[in-house]
Amino acid sequence: MKKIKMAVVGYGNRGQVYADYSLDEPNEIEIVAIVDPNEFKLQVAKERYGLSDGQVFTCYADFLKSGIEADLVANATMDQYHYQTAMEILNSKHDMLMEKPIVAKKEELMDIYKTANDKGCKVFVCHVLRYSPFYKAVKKMIDDGKIGKIISMEMNEHVWVPHYLSSYGRGKWNSEQECGSPILLAKCCHDMDLICWLNGAKTTHVASFAHRSNFVLANKPEGATDYCYNCPHSNACKYSAMKLYYDNDVMPFLFLDSLNKPYDEVTKEERLELLKTDNYGKCAYNMGGDVVDRQNLIVDFEDGSVAAFTLSGGTCRPDRYIHVVGTLGEIEGKLEENKFVFRVYDEDNIGYKEEIIDLKDKIINKVQFGGHSGGDYGIMHDIVRYLNGETASASITLLKDSLASHLLVYGAEESRKTYKVVELD
Repeated sequence: MKKIKMAVVGYGNRGQVYADYSLDEPNEIEIVAIVDPNEFKLQVAKERYGLSDGQVFTCYADFLKSGIEADLVANATMDQYHYQTAMEILNSKHDMLMEKPIVAKKEELMDIYKTANDKGCKVFVCHVLRYSPFYKAVKKMIDDGKIGKIISMEMNEHVWVPHYLSSYGRGKWNSEQECGSPILLAKCCHDMDLICWLNGAKTTHVASFAHRSNFVLANKPEGATDYCYNCPHSNACKYSAMKLYYDNDVMPFLFLDSLNKPYDEVTKEERLELLKTDNYGKCAYNMGGDVVDRQNLIVDFEDGSVAAFTLSGGTCRPDRYIHVVGTLGEIEGKLEENKFVFRVYDEDNIGYKEEIIDLKDKIINKVQFGGHSGGDYGIMHDIVRYLNGETASASITLLKDSLASHLLVYGAEESRKTYKVVELD
Protein backbone atom coordinates (compact mmCIF):
# COMPACT_ATOMS: atom_id res chain seq x y z
CA MET A 1 0.00 0.00 0.00
CA LYS A 2 1.37 3.39 -1.03
CA LYS A 3 2.09 5.81 1.79
CA ILE A 4 -0.05 8.94 1.31
CA LYS A 5 1.78 12.26 1.49
CA MET A 6 -0.47 14.81 3.20
CA ALA A 7 -0.24 18.56 3.74
CA VAL A 8 -2.42 20.22 6.38
CA VAL A 9 -3.86 23.73 6.01
CA GLY A 10 -5.04 25.03 9.39
CA TYR A 11 -3.30 23.46 12.36
CA GLY A 12 -5.91 23.79 15.08
CA ASN A 13 -7.44 20.89 16.99
CA ARG A 14 -9.00 19.24 13.94
CA GLY A 15 -5.90 19.71 11.80
CA GLN A 16 -3.82 18.04 14.49
CA VAL A 17 -6.27 15.13 14.76
CA TYR A 18 -5.95 14.31 11.06
CA ALA A 19 -2.18 14.89 11.01
CA ASP A 20 -1.69 12.67 14.07
CA TYR A 21 -2.89 9.66 12.11
CA SER A 22 0.65 9.71 10.68
CA LEU A 23 1.97 9.08 14.20
CA ASP A 24 -0.43 6.21 14.79
CA GLU A 25 0.03 4.67 11.33
CA PRO A 26 3.41 5.88 9.98
CA ASN A 27 3.33 3.37 7.12
CA GLU A 28 0.09 4.84 5.78
CA ILE A 29 0.46 8.64 5.96
CA GLU A 30 3.40 11.03 5.96
CA ILE A 31 3.01 14.71 6.82
CA VAL A 32 4.96 16.70 4.24
CA ALA A 33 3.80 20.25 5.06
CA ILE A 34 1.82 22.32 7.55
CA VAL A 35 0.26 25.68 6.64
CA ASP A 36 -0.94 28.02 9.40
CA PRO A 37 -0.52 31.76 10.05
CA ASN A 38 0.36 31.09 13.71
CA GLU A 39 4.14 30.72 14.15
CA PHE A 40 3.76 28.97 17.51
CA LYS A 41 1.58 26.27 15.98
CA LEU A 42 4.05 25.82 13.15
CA GLN A 43 6.84 25.25 15.68
CA VAL A 44 4.70 22.69 17.50
CA ALA A 45 4.02 20.91 14.21
CA LYS A 46 7.70 20.89 13.25
CA GLU A 47 8.64 19.12 16.45
CA ARG A 48 5.63 16.77 16.43
CA TYR A 49 6.13 15.44 12.90
CA GLY A 50 9.88 15.95 12.48
CA LEU A 51 9.52 18.63 9.81
CA SER A 52 12.16 21.05 8.57
CA ASP A 53 11.86 24.83 8.28
CA GLY A 54 11.15 24.31 4.58
CA GLN A 55 8.04 22.24 5.34
CA VAL A 56 6.05 24.80 7.37
CA PHE A 57 4.36 27.83 5.82
CA THR A 58 2.24 30.77 6.88
CA CYS A 59 0.31 30.85 3.59
CA TYR A 60 -0.75 28.33 0.97
CA ALA A 61 0.93 30.20 -1.88
CA ASP A 62 4.33 29.66 -0.25
CA PHE A 63 3.58 25.95 0.08
CA LEU A 64 2.84 25.78 -3.66
CA LYS A 65 6.05 27.63 -4.52
CA SER A 66 8.04 25.12 -2.49
CA GLY A 67 7.27 22.37 -4.98
CA ILE A 68 6.56 19.85 -2.21
CA GLU A 69 4.47 16.99 -3.58
CA ALA A 70 1.30 16.03 -1.73
CA ASP A 71 -1.25 13.35 -2.54
CA LEU A 72 -3.83 14.93 -0.24
CA VAL A 73 -4.35 18.33 1.36
CA ALA A 74 -6.38 18.48 4.58
CA ASN A 75 -8.35 21.74 4.85
CA ALA A 76 -8.96 22.27 8.58
CA THR A 77 -9.37 26.04 8.57
CA MET A 78 -12.18 27.90 10.31
CA ASP A 79 -15.61 27.91 8.65
CA GLN A 80 -15.34 31.46 7.32
CA TYR A 81 -12.16 30.61 5.42
CA HIS A 82 -13.37 27.34 3.86
CA TYR A 83 -14.39 28.75 0.49
CA GLN A 84 -11.21 30.72 -0.13
CA THR A 85 -8.89 27.93 0.97
CA ALA A 86 -10.88 25.21 -0.80
CA MET A 87 -10.68 27.08 -4.09
CA GLU A 88 -6.92 27.56 -3.68
CA ILE A 89 -6.44 23.86 -3.00
CA LEU A 90 -8.63 22.73 -5.89
CA ASN A 91 -7.14 25.19 -8.35
CA SER A 92 -3.73 23.75 -7.50
CA LYS A 93 -5.22 20.35 -8.49
CA HIS A 94 -4.81 18.69 -5.11
CA ASP A 95 -7.22 16.12 -3.73
CA MET A 96 -8.73 17.56 -0.54
CA LEU A 97 -9.91 16.32 2.84
CA MET A 98 -12.25 19.08 4.02
CA GLU A 99 -13.34 19.69 7.59
CA LYS A 100 -17.09 20.10 7.96
CA PRO A 101 -19.07 22.14 7.23
CA ILE A 102 -18.10 22.76 3.63
CA VAL A 103 -19.45 26.31 3.30
CA ALA A 104 -22.48 28.26 4.50
CA LYS A 105 -23.74 29.45 1.11
CA LYS A 106 -25.30 27.37 -1.66
CA GLU A 107 -23.55 29.36 -4.40
CA GLU A 108 -20.14 28.67 -2.85
CA LEU A 109 -20.97 24.99 -2.33
CA MET A 110 -21.86 24.52 -5.99
CA ASP A 111 -18.80 26.52 -7.05
CA ILE A 112 -16.55 24.17 -5.07
CA TYR A 113 -18.36 21.16 -6.53
CA LYS A 114 -17.94 22.45 -10.11
CA THR A 115 -14.28 23.35 -9.58
CA ALA A 116 -13.49 19.93 -8.10
CA ASN A 117 -15.07 18.26 -11.13
CA ASP A 118 -13.37 20.58 -13.60
CA LYS A 119 -9.95 20.02 -12.03
CA GLY A 120 -10.47 16.28 -11.57
CA CYS A 121 -9.99 16.49 -7.79
CA LYS A 122 -11.38 14.13 -5.20
CA VAL A 123 -12.90 15.90 -2.19
CA PHE A 124 -13.66 14.05 1.07
CA VAL A 125 -15.81 15.79 3.69
CA CYS A 126 -15.11 15.13 7.37
CA HIS A 127 -18.50 13.77 8.37
CA VAL A 128 -16.56 11.56 10.74
CA LEU A 129 -19.57 10.02 12.50
CA ARG A 130 -20.20 7.97 9.36
CA TYR A 131 -16.96 6.16 10.16
CA SER A 132 -17.76 5.33 13.77
CA PRO A 133 -18.51 1.63 14.39
CA PHE A 134 -21.92 2.63 15.80
CA TYR A 135 -23.29 4.35 12.70
CA LYS A 136 -21.51 1.97 10.31
CA ALA A 137 -23.37 -0.91 11.96
CA VAL A 138 -26.69 0.97 11.83
CA LYS A 139 -26.14 1.70 8.13
CA LYS A 140 -25.28 -1.91 7.34
CA MET A 141 -28.37 -3.20 9.10
CA ILE A 142 -30.55 -0.78 7.13
CA ASP A 143 -28.85 -1.58 3.80
CA ASP A 144 -29.13 -5.32 4.47
CA GLY A 145 -32.89 -4.88 4.71
CA LYS A 146 -33.13 -6.01 8.33
CA ILE A 147 -35.73 -3.36 9.24
CA GLY A 148 -37.39 -3.27 5.83
CA LYS A 149 -38.39 0.03 4.25
CA ILE A 150 -37.77 3.05 6.48
CA ILE A 151 -40.95 4.67 7.76
CA SER A 152 -39.57 7.28 10.15
CA MET A 153 -36.36 8.46 11.80
CA GLU A 154 -35.99 10.30 15.07
CA MET A 155 -32.62 11.80 16.00
CA ASN A 156 -31.57 14.04 18.89
CA GLU A 157 -28.31 15.77 19.73
CA HIS A 158 -27.83 16.94 23.31
CA VAL A 159 -24.90 19.35 23.53
CA TRP A 160 -23.36 19.19 27.00
CA VAL A 161 -23.13 22.45 28.98
CA PRO A 162 -19.29 22.74 28.76
CA HIS A 163 -19.31 21.97 25.03
CA TYR A 164 -22.09 24.39 24.18
CA LEU A 165 -20.58 27.23 26.21
CA SER A 166 -16.99 26.61 25.07
CA SER A 167 -17.77 26.38 21.36
CA TYR A 168 -21.11 28.07 20.67
CA GLY A 169 -21.56 30.37 23.64
CA ARG A 170 -18.18 31.87 24.47
CA GLY A 171 -16.21 30.24 21.65
CA LYS A 172 -15.27 30.70 18.02
CA TRP A 173 -18.60 29.44 16.65
CA ASN A 174 -20.87 31.67 18.77
CA SER A 175 -21.68 34.13 16.00
CA GLU A 176 -23.19 33.22 12.65
CA GLN A 177 -22.19 36.63 11.37
CA GLU A 178 -18.52 36.16 12.30
CA CYS A 179 -17.85 32.46 11.64
CA GLY A 180 -20.38 32.22 8.83
CA SER A 181 -22.22 29.15 10.13
CA PRO A 182 -25.39 28.71 12.18
CA ILE A 183 -25.15 25.98 14.81
CA LEU A 184 -27.16 23.59 12.62
CA LEU A 185 -24.28 23.77 10.13
CA ALA A 186 -21.31 24.19 12.47
CA LYS A 187 -22.39 21.43 14.88
CA CYS A 188 -25.29 19.44 13.51
CA CYS A 189 -24.25 18.98 9.88
CA HIS A 190 -22.99 15.60 11.22
CA ASP A 191 -26.60 14.75 12.06
CA MET A 192 -27.99 16.16 8.81
CA ASP A 193 -25.49 14.00 6.94
CA LEU A 194 -26.58 10.94 8.93
CA ILE A 195 -30.25 11.61 8.19
CA CYS A 196 -29.56 11.72 4.44
CA TRP A 197 -26.99 8.90 4.40
CA LEU A 198 -28.91 6.41 6.52
CA ASN A 199 -32.21 7.02 4.74
CA GLY A 200 -30.87 7.07 1.18
CA ALA A 201 -34.01 8.67 -0.29
CA LYS A 202 -34.11 12.19 -1.71
CA THR A 203 -35.20 14.94 0.67
CA THR A 204 -38.08 17.07 -0.65
CA HIS A 205 -39.24 19.45 2.12
CA VAL A 206 -38.07 20.74 5.49
CA ALA A 207 -39.51 22.88 8.28
CA SER A 208 -37.57 24.17 11.27
CA PHE A 209 -38.09 26.18 14.46
CA ALA A 210 -35.37 27.48 16.73
CA HIS A 211 -34.68 30.07 19.39
CA ARG A 212 -32.02 31.44 21.67
CA SER A 213 -33.94 31.57 24.93
CA ASN A 214 -31.68 30.39 27.73
CA PHE A 215 -28.38 32.19 27.23
CA VAL A 216 -29.85 35.67 26.89
CA LEU A 217 -29.41 38.92 28.80
CA ALA A 218 -32.95 38.77 30.19
CA ASN A 219 -31.95 35.72 32.27
CA LYS A 220 -28.88 37.35 33.79
CA PRO A 221 -29.23 37.34 37.62
CA GLU A 222 -29.70 40.69 39.29
CA GLY A 223 -26.36 42.13 40.31
CA ALA A 224 -24.35 39.82 38.04
CA THR A 225 -21.22 41.31 36.51
CA ASP A 226 -20.06 41.03 32.91
CA TYR A 227 -17.20 38.69 33.89
CA CYS A 228 -17.45 35.67 36.18
CA TYR A 229 -14.21 36.22 38.14
CA ASN A 230 -15.72 39.08 40.17
CA CYS A 231 -19.40 38.07 40.01
CA PRO A 232 -21.27 37.58 43.32
CA HIS A 233 -23.19 34.69 41.70
CA SER A 234 -20.12 32.82 40.43
CA ASN A 235 -20.09 30.16 43.15
CA ALA A 236 -23.76 29.34 42.70
CA CYS A 237 -23.99 29.67 38.90
CA LYS A 238 -23.83 26.37 37.01
CA TYR A 239 -22.49 28.20 33.95
CA SER A 240 -19.65 29.96 35.79
CA ALA A 241 -16.51 30.38 33.69
CA MET A 242 -14.47 30.08 36.89
CA LYS A 243 -15.86 26.61 37.55
CA LEU A 244 -15.37 25.50 33.95
CA TYR A 245 -11.95 26.87 33.12
CA TYR A 246 -10.22 27.81 36.38
CA ASP A 247 -11.33 25.07 38.76
CA ASN A 248 -11.66 22.43 36.02
CA ASP A 249 -9.69 21.82 32.85
CA VAL A 250 -12.58 21.96 30.38
CA MET A 251 -11.72 21.94 26.67
CA PRO A 252 -8.24 23.49 27.03
CA PHE A 253 -7.66 23.22 23.27
CA LEU A 254 -10.32 25.92 22.87
CA PHE A 255 -10.06 28.02 26.03
CA LEU A 256 -6.24 28.22 26.16
CA ASP A 257 -5.56 28.32 22.44
CA SER A 258 -4.90 32.07 22.31
CA LEU A 259 -2.02 31.83 24.81
CA ASN A 260 0.22 30.04 22.31
CA LYS A 261 1.85 27.71 24.77
CA PRO A 262 1.43 24.05 25.76
CA TYR A 263 -1.76 23.58 27.76
CA ASP A 264 -0.05 21.76 30.60
CA GLU A 265 2.37 24.67 31.05
CA VAL A 266 -0.32 27.31 31.57
CA THR A 267 -0.31 28.50 35.18
CA LYS A 268 -3.32 29.26 37.37
CA GLU A 269 -2.33 32.93 37.26
CA GLU A 270 -2.38 32.93 33.46
CA ARG A 271 -5.79 31.26 33.44
CA LEU A 272 -7.17 33.91 35.79
CA GLU A 273 -5.77 36.80 33.75
CA LEU A 274 -7.30 35.33 30.60
CA LEU A 275 -10.68 35.00 32.31
CA LYS A 276 -10.59 38.67 33.27
CA THR A 277 -10.46 39.89 29.67
CA ASP A 278 -11.30 37.09 27.24
CA ASN A 279 -14.78 36.13 26.03
CA TYR A 280 -14.30 32.79 27.79
CA GLY A 281 -14.54 34.66 31.09
CA LYS A 282 -17.83 36.40 30.34
CA CYS A 283 -21.23 35.82 31.89
CA ALA A 284 -23.07 33.00 30.10
CA TYR A 285 -26.11 35.25 29.79
CA ASN A 286 -24.14 38.12 28.26
CA MET A 287 -21.35 36.50 26.22
CA GLY A 288 -22.38 37.89 22.84
CA GLY A 289 -23.07 35.79 19.79
CA ASP A 290 -26.29 34.98 18.01
CA VAL A 291 -26.52 31.21 17.52
CA VAL A 292 -29.62 29.45 18.84
CA ASP A 293 -29.59 27.15 21.87
CA ARG A 294 -32.42 24.84 20.73
CA GLN A 295 -33.74 23.79 17.32
CA ASN A 296 -36.19 21.32 15.82
CA LEU A 297 -36.70 20.29 12.23
CA ILE A 298 -38.82 17.81 10.32
CA VAL A 299 -37.88 16.37 6.94
CA ASP A 300 -40.00 14.84 4.20
CA PHE A 301 -38.50 12.32 1.76
CA GLU A 302 -39.49 11.46 -1.78
CA ASP A 303 -40.34 7.86 -0.81
CA GLY A 304 -42.84 8.95 1.86
CA SER A 305 -40.58 8.45 4.88
CA VAL A 306 -40.10 11.27 7.38
CA ALA A 307 -37.44 12.35 9.88
CA ALA A 308 -37.38 14.58 12.94
CA PHE A 309 -34.34 16.09 14.62
CA THR A 310 -33.96 18.00 17.89
CA LEU A 311 -30.93 19.99 19.05
CA SER A 312 -30.70 20.96 22.71
CA GLY A 313 -27.82 23.19 23.75
CA GLY A 314 -26.69 23.12 27.38
CA THR A 315 -27.73 19.65 28.58
CA CYS A 316 -26.54 17.75 31.66
CA ARG A 317 -24.77 15.11 29.62
CA PRO A 318 -23.77 14.77 25.95
CA ASP A 319 -25.42 12.21 23.75
CA ARG A 320 -26.80 11.45 20.32
CA TYR A 321 -29.98 9.37 20.14
CA ILE A 322 -31.41 7.59 17.12
CA HIS A 323 -34.60 5.59 16.52
CA VAL A 324 -35.26 4.29 13.02
CA VAL A 325 -38.60 2.56 12.41
CA GLY A 326 -39.00 0.30 9.39
CA THR A 327 -41.69 -1.97 8.01
CA LEU A 328 -39.90 -5.05 9.41
CA GLY A 329 -38.20 -3.77 12.55
CA GLU A 330 -36.58 -0.93 14.48
CA ILE A 331 -33.17 0.32 15.52
CA GLU A 332 -32.79 2.38 18.70
CA GLY A 333 -29.69 3.50 20.55
CA LYS A 334 -27.24 6.15 21.76
CA LEU A 335 -23.86 6.85 20.22
CA GLU A 336 -22.18 7.49 23.57
CA GLU A 337 -23.14 4.01 24.76
CA ASN A 338 -21.77 2.54 21.50
CA LYS A 339 -24.58 0.04 21.31
CA PHE A 340 -28.09 -0.13 19.88
CA VAL A 341 -31.11 -2.39 19.98
CA PHE A 342 -32.42 -4.21 16.91
CA ARG A 343 -36.09 -4.93 17.56
CA VAL A 344 -38.77 -6.82 15.61
CA TYR A 345 -42.49 -7.25 16.22
CA ASP A 346 -43.49 -10.65 17.64
CA GLU A 347 -46.95 -11.25 16.18
CA ASP A 348 -47.34 -14.66 17.83
CA ASN A 349 -47.02 -13.27 21.35
CA ILE A 350 -48.21 -9.73 20.55
CA GLY A 351 -44.95 -8.27 21.78
CA TYR A 352 -41.44 -7.90 20.43
CA LYS A 353 -38.04 -9.57 20.25
CA GLU A 354 -34.82 -7.64 20.43
CA GLU A 355 -31.09 -8.05 20.11
CA ILE A 356 -28.43 -5.73 21.56
CA ILE A 357 -25.65 -4.84 19.13
CA ASP A 358 -22.60 -3.77 21.18
CA LEU A 359 -19.81 -2.00 19.27
CA LYS A 360 -17.50 -1.01 22.15
CA ASP A 361 -14.77 -3.48 21.20
CA LYS A 362 -14.63 -2.22 17.62
CA ILE A 363 -13.69 1.38 18.47
CA ILE A 364 -10.17 2.57 17.72
CA ASN A 365 -9.62 5.95 19.33
CA LYS A 366 -6.16 7.44 19.72
CA VAL A 367 -7.25 11.08 19.99
CA GLN A 368 -6.59 12.99 23.21
CA PHE A 369 -9.66 15.23 23.00
CA GLY A 370 -12.77 13.61 21.54
CA GLY A 371 -12.33 11.07 18.77
CA HIS A 372 -16.00 10.92 17.71
CA SER A 373 -16.42 7.34 18.95
CA GLY A 374 -13.74 6.06 16.60
CA GLY A 375 -14.81 8.19 13.63
CA ASP A 376 -11.64 10.31 13.58
CA TYR A 377 -9.46 7.25 13.17
CA GLY A 378 -11.96 5.58 10.84
CA ILE A 379 -12.08 8.37 8.26
CA MET A 380 -8.31 8.42 7.80
CA HIS A 381 -8.18 4.62 7.64
CA ASP A 382 -10.81 4.56 4.86
CA ILE A 383 -9.40 7.45 2.84
CA VAL A 384 -5.90 5.96 2.73
CA ARG A 385 -7.35 2.76 1.30
CA TYR A 386 -9.61 4.58 -1.13
CA LEU A 387 -6.67 6.58 -2.49
CA ASN A 388 -4.83 3.29 -2.90
CA GLY A 389 -7.54 2.04 -5.23
CA GLU A 390 -9.55 -0.14 -2.87
CA THR A 391 -13.33 -0.32 -3.24
CA ALA A 392 -14.99 2.53 -1.37
CA SER A 393 -16.60 1.68 1.95
CA ALA A 394 -20.22 2.61 2.60
CA SER A 395 -18.95 5.49 4.74
CA ILE A 396 -16.76 7.25 2.19
CA THR A 397 -17.82 10.90 2.06
CA LEU A 398 -17.09 12.18 -1.40
CA LEU A 399 -18.21 15.74 -2.05
CA LYS A 400 -21.25 14.72 -4.10
CA ASP A 401 -22.50 12.69 -1.12
CA SER A 402 -22.40 15.75 1.14
CA LEU A 403 -24.42 18.08 -1.06
CA ALA A 404 -27.77 16.78 0.20
CA SER A 405 -27.04 17.40 3.88
CA HIS A 406 -25.81 20.95 3.26
CA LEU A 407 -28.80 21.76 1.08
CA LEU A 408 -30.99 20.38 3.87
CA VAL A 409 -29.37 22.80 6.34
CA TYR A 410 -29.76 25.76 3.98
CA GLY A 411 -33.45 24.91 3.63
CA ALA A 412 -33.91 24.45 7.37
CA GLU A 413 -32.33 27.82 8.07
CA GLU A 414 -34.56 29.48 5.51
CA SER A 415 -37.54 27.87 7.21
CA ARG A 416 -36.34 28.97 10.65
CA LYS A 417 -36.10 32.58 9.55
CA THR A 418 -39.32 32.72 7.48
CA TYR A 419 -41.59 30.29 9.39
CA LYS A 420 -42.35 28.53 6.11
CA VAL A 421 -42.05 24.96 4.83
CA VAL A 422 -39.18 24.98 2.32
CA GLU A 423 -39.06 22.86 -0.81
CA LEU A 424 -35.59 21.43 -1.41
CA ASP A 425 -33.79 21.26 -4.75
